Amino acid sequence: MAADKIEYTGKVYVYSSGMPADHVASAKEKLAEYGINMDDMIVIEVPEGVPEGCIMVTVWPHYLSVAKVKRVREGSIYAPQLFNIQM
Repeated sequence: MAADKIEYTGKVYVYSSGMPADHVASAKEKLAEYGINMDDMIVIEVPEGVPEGCIMVTVWPHYLSVAKVKRVREGSIYAPQLFNIQM
């Protein structure tokens, strides 16, 4: 079990970034270890429609990049990275 919990309200957006479905499923399991309810995870194929203030997790081959969305403007998302989770 992970020592740190990810603090969030509402939904957590999981950006698949082209990873295969089984890798995204593993990422969701890993996020659940960090206290995110499976029902609160929304998997997205493209980083669009993500509300300001939410947590967005980008799935990469060997880690998950956890970021908080600060601004969304004209299809561009500014989301400073908070930390990485090793897969």
